[in-house]
Amino acid sequence: MSNSNGPERTFGVVLGETLVCQHTHMVDSRGLLLGNNPFNYSTPLLLIQFALIFIITWSTYLLLRPLRQTMIISQIVGGIIMGPSLLARSSTYAETMFPPGCRLLLSTFAELGFMLHLFVLGVQIDICLLKRIGKKAMAIGITGFLAALAFGGLAIKLVQLITSFKQEVGPEVSIMVAMNSVTSFIVTTSLLNELNILNSEIGRLASSTSMVSDVCGWCTAFFLAYVVNALQSSSFKPMLTVAMMLGYYCILIFLLRPLVIWIVNLTPSGRPIKESHFIAILCILLGNGFIAEYVGQHAGFGSFLFGLSLPGEPPLGALLLQKLGTICSGTLLPVYCTISGFRTEISALDRSSAGMVIIILAGYIGKFTGTILSSIYFEIPFQDSLSLALIMCCKGVIELAIYSLWKDTKFVDRKTFTTLVITMVIMTGFATPIIRYLYDPSKRYMGQKRITIMSNSRQHQCLRVLVCIHNEDNVFPIINLIEASNPTKDNIISVSVLQLMELTGRAASVLIRHTEQPNHSSSKLACSEQIANAFNQYERYSHGRVAVQHFTAIAPYSSMHDDICTLALEEKTSIIIVPFHKKWELDGTVEAAFPFIRIINRQVIRKSPCSVGVLVDRSHGGRSVLTVTSSYRIAMLFLGGADDGEALEYSMRMAQHPNVSLTVVWFRPEKFHPYGSRTNPDSTTRMMSELRARIVGVDKITYKEVRVKDGADTTHIIRVMEDSLDLVILGSHHVPECAATLGLTEWSECPELGILGDMLATSDFQFSVLVVQHYQEG
Repeated sequence: MSNSNGPERTFGVVLGETLVCQHTHMVDSRGLLLGNNPFNYSTPLLLIQFALIFIITWSTYLLLRPLRQTMIISQIVGGIIMGPSLLARSSTYAETMFPPGCRLLLSTFAELGFMLHLFVLGVQIDICLLKRIGKKAMAIGITGFLAALAFGGLAIKLVQLITSFKQEVGPEVSIMVAMNSVTSFIVTTSLLNELNILNSEIGRLASSTSMVSDVCGWCTAFFLAYVVNALQSSSFKPMLTVAMMLGYYCILIFLLRPLVIWIVNLTPSGRPIKESHFIAILCILLGNGFIAEYVGQHAGFGSFLFGLSLPGEPPLGALLLQKLGTICSGTLLPVYCTISGFRTEISALDRSSAGMVIIILAGYIGKFTGTILSSIYFEIPFQDSLSLALIMCCKGVIELAIYSLWKDTKFVDRKTFTTLVITMVIMTGFATPIIRYLYDPSKRYMGQKRITIMSNSRQHQCLRVLVCIHNEDNVFPIINLIEASNPTKDNIISVSVLQLMELTGRAASVLIRHTEQPNHSSSKLACSEQIANAFNQYERYSHGRVAVQHFTAIAPYSSMHDDICTLALEEKTSIIIVPFHKKWELDGTVEAAFPFIRIINRQVIRKSPCSVGVLVDRSHGGRSVLTVTSSYRIAMLFLGGADDGEALEYSMRMAQHPNVSLTVVWFRPEKFHPYGSRTNPDSTTRMMSELRARIVGVDKITYKEVRVKDGADTTHIIRVMEDSLDLVILGSHHVPECAATLGLTEWSECPELGILGDMLATSDFQFSVLVVQHYQEG
């Protein structure tokens, strides 16, 4: 059945199966000699296929990027382009680039990558999230699922009445409607992550809602596929299948899970898992996949359940993501999605496909209607309800895998498979850009009335501060700053401590309020023990002058600012204190820089619902809290503007502390006109007049006016004061065309701190700096 030029194919009479016969020496490249055609050998052809897939899918992604499409849609469309719908219509291209033998080899690699990908995703999912699902998410998830199921069932009846579709209806159509009513948790979290709204309010609600929908869908599908079939059958074979599946689940939970946990526990805490232990876990995974296939489950689904049963705490979750993330999600999974698109044949669609299209679209309409109506019932704003409904209608890699499995097992024919894939691409591709346009998490907190230190002081309210902690180095400088802010029993400071952690080894982001001291040894979601203990100890030391609340946010760096701003809004915070992204050695050189912290800070400064203070710490890890005998020397550099006004108000509060001395320096231009309309200097003069009236008879506060003509004069004056200062406070931005900053813009490294703030933060000054920004209108 073969010739010397390559494999020969024989086409079957049933469903177009292809029998492939090939020389054994052509399976790999060992038989490849000089002058032979490399396309006749599997290994070189496989390499070319991988390269072609990546080139076409990435080109498709770049072309669809203006339409704000996700990567998986681009991969499926790329597969459709390479498949029989377009390029593979040429028999020469199809037989040369994708002969059946090599296509089977490529599919095997893709299936293995998909199995590993689902295992990693399963490990990242925390089953305990089910316990924290609220009534709102539960109701919306169930309503959306039942509405999609009902609309699909009604569509079946309608199509039977008006067409000849009745002959084609069987149990498989009911199962298809049930599965299309599901919104996969994995797909939803992946979409939210790509849209950068995973830790937003709607993002968290969508994650919880999809988890409810997922559970409902799989239970319904299991009932229809096995239980109903077993009850209707006269033999015991279906019951035997159910018994084998239950036995597999018992093996997975009571044998394989404890075995992997035992292997992980062999590694001492804080140390990476040995390579041999990682290989052992992979072998157990492959064995689990074999058992799943043997009992009638897809190996990918079995791997997902296996991963779901394992604890996602470090080091397992992070290790698997690090070891398998790139090769699975970045290399083999795109091939899997592209192959699914390749198997789509648009030319197979005809007028008889209309009935199936109506049934599928009815499920989408039901999901959208049920979700948006239930969301409005719970008083979610219409625009957010619309975004949530569109998110719930999106499909992804899980649905694609189910469709491919149905086609492989002859559960659906080629026409139905194509219909399912095309409707999925159209609906998801249509919904994604609309979601991007409709939903902006920052609108929630940017549209609110701002709270500032200045308004807080005028209303004689307690100061509410939100401090952001990335690591232990941030703790004691921030504690010293809080103590210097003069907490008293009559005017306490409410401190919300938000510990920020990158989302690694998890599928869903979390924002946790710790109502009591957490059990750090039992949960990775708890605050770091050292950080929590430090703030708790300071709270006890303050004797009621400071009230501390602990929060933990686990989110991607790209959207971590949403958690910060949302918490600031909910806690009615007056100022957010964030650490600077650089750390210094004792000699003034930069010890470490953390670019991700700067990204977060810039977003917080731009979108914060209150004032923001960026703390540049040069205390070199000092751990002493201000005591009765210590002194703290602060200088407030005033150039004019709303930011300087907020910084001045904060420094005046600090000056009330018995151990704090304050020097206010007003940098006035040499040619200063007290009145004018373009730069409005009269407001600056009025502010300084009020300050002079407030400090009459106060020895701890020193007021100075210095005249400068450019930034060089300003820098010289600060250098003269340097040795007598512990902290400098200033605003981020000043009055337009400020003479005190002329010539300093040429060395701007961190423009988000303002001209003078950037100069003080990035130069070799020995004092710490607090750059304050008053909220920005709009």
